[in-house]
Amino acid sequence: MSTPNNTTTTTTTSPSQGSPTLSSTSTAAATTTTTPKLQFVVRSKTNAYQEVGQQYGKNLNLPSYSNGDCRHVEYSKDGTLIAYVNLNEIVICNSDSGSVHSVLNRPNVGMISFSPQNSFLLTWERMSEYNNNENNLIVWDIKQATILYKTSQKYCNQENWPLIKWTDDEVLAGKLISNEVHFFNGRSIGVLAKKIKLQDISSFEFAPATNGGPYKIATFVPEKGSTPGSARIYSYPTVNEYCSHLKFFKASEAKVLWNKKGNAILVHTFTDTDKSGKSYYGETGLWFLSQDGSSFNLNIKGPIHDVQWSPTLDQFMVCYGNMPSQTTLFNLKGEPLVDFGLNPRNTIRFSPNGQLLCLGGFGNLQGDMDFWDLTRYKRICGTQAHCAIYTEWSADSVHFMTAVLSPRIRVDNGVKIIKYDNTVVYQENIPELYQAAWRPLNPLVFPNERIVYPSIQQQKESSPQPQKYTPPSLRNMQPAAPVVTSPPAMGAPLPNGFKVYLASAKSSSTFKPKQKPSTTTSNNNTATTTTTTTTTKPATDEPKRELTPIEKKIRNVERKLKEVEVLKEKLNSGEFIPPTAIEKINNEQKFLEELRKLQSEL
Repeated sequence: MSTPNNTTTTTTTSPSQGSPTLSSTSTAAATTTTTPKLQFVVRSKTNAYQEVGQQYGKNLNLPSYSNGDCRHVEYSKDGTLIAYVNLNEIVICNSDSGSVHSVLNRPNVGMISFSPQNSFLLTWERMSEYNNNENNLIVWDIKQATILYKTSQKYCNQENWPLIKWTDDEVLAGKLISNEVHFFNGRSIGVLAKKIKLQDISSFEFAPATNGGPYKIATFVPEKGSTPGSARIYSYPTVNEYCSHLKFFKASEAKVLWNKKGNAILVHTFTDTDKSGKSYYGETGLWFLSQDGSSFNLNIKGPIHDVQWSPTLDQFMVCYGNMPSQTTLFNLKGEPLVDFGLNPRNTIRFSPNGQLLCLGGFGNLQGDMDFWDLTRYKRICGTQAHCAIYTEWSADSVHFMTAVLSPRIRVDNGVKIIKYDNTVVYQENIPELYQAAWRPLNPLVFPNERIVYPSIQQQKESSPQPQKYTPPSLRNMQPAAPVVTSPPAMGAPLPNGFKVYLASAKSSSTFKPKQKPSTTTSNNNTATTTTTTTTTKPATDEPKRELTPIEKKIRNVERKLKEVEVLKEKLNSGEFIPPTAIEKINNEQKFLEELRKLQSEL
């Protein structure tokens, strides 16, 4: 890998226009006055420091720690602050300027978490003689560097951290206690306001913030013996009764995922063992539950590797099945919209703007990645990040970072930043690298740039063609001939199993919202007669009659049906259409029923 100060930028040519586009460096320079610079932090056994785009490399103007002083590093939720957890203190700095915001004198801290508005910092440390084996879970006032609340918590791990959670506006906070969830005033932790009593509850999650709506809480209770597990949605402050409820078996653990609107959850369930004996790793399941009570089980066969909500649409994606796995995009009814093909993949990464997708196969897989254009359902390119542990999009939805981390992988540690077209932007080899993370930024401050597909030459370089095998005794006599393939069109070839679903409407073939004017016709072979009447436009300039409210609604529905017909023609001709268009096609039957109802009211 290259040294920290070396960067790689490439000018990419658009296949459709043949004109070069700006490189990553020049694009950033053109937008530096309106958009913030990308930034990430790394922590190795000996060093911890921040790097700022587009040149990257260690930034000498920002704080850095050497000699192994830093034990952990973490950005705040909005990325404005960064905390360096050292052996004897926590130093909180401004992410942009590097100026020290506050210093918390507390040794041996193991975990930290910022509150959403950066008012508080939650810390946990192991019980020891220093804390008298108590009060090891602490809430700090960041600005004043004082302790606001402390309690004892013997066990803690990454799965249940943070142990105290806030709503996005910090008005409400919650803490899981044995068989109960206690709610506090978010600004006064420790003063009990409400509580949910639920036997054997193991986790809870606040819903994302909604405009003026009540706070919503999702809870999960694992199965126990013959008692099924359950998921519930509550609305604060009426936590004495739930809004919706769901029961299921085969759920000793679960991940609860809220959608962006905060009105539905996905419950990804796990078991330690598979009673059928088909899997050594246990069984998985996926359930949907909305606030209004609607629920369903996807009944997916085989293991579920990853589940993610779309960051912008009411859709979710599931990677499931034995290898090679299938990845499918679903709507809120559990209906499949797109299958992304059979490939060895187990990781889903939506870009923050929802227009791009990375499907990867990490862990015990080879690290292959596919980048997709979700606006046209086209595969942009494929690449590989062997042994990558950390994989994430930057806030601008253009750059993608992969990092090989220790101690899981002790060789070839470092970071690599590429664009979605596999253009390498930056590489750095960092021995014994423990952490790497993008700085969180608001994706709305970055423009949605036009998606540029790599040229044919770039595709060949990123995905080299297989070579004909030549025995060792003949390799000096003749070169291996490459396999001849036809040049790919714009976008990489689609994998086997790729499919765009089209919901069929029973009466769509016989009903047309708008027909061309014609004379009265009859079909003698059938008992039905179709009649349409045409009227000539009056010659006088009389004012047009104002439409009634029902007629306006009919015209609006007819317009939607006409758009559906156009979209269906595009889809049947092989054109790719965005997810919102797929949703409109799926609602054709609903539009037809609405039109018949309105026509009957005339």
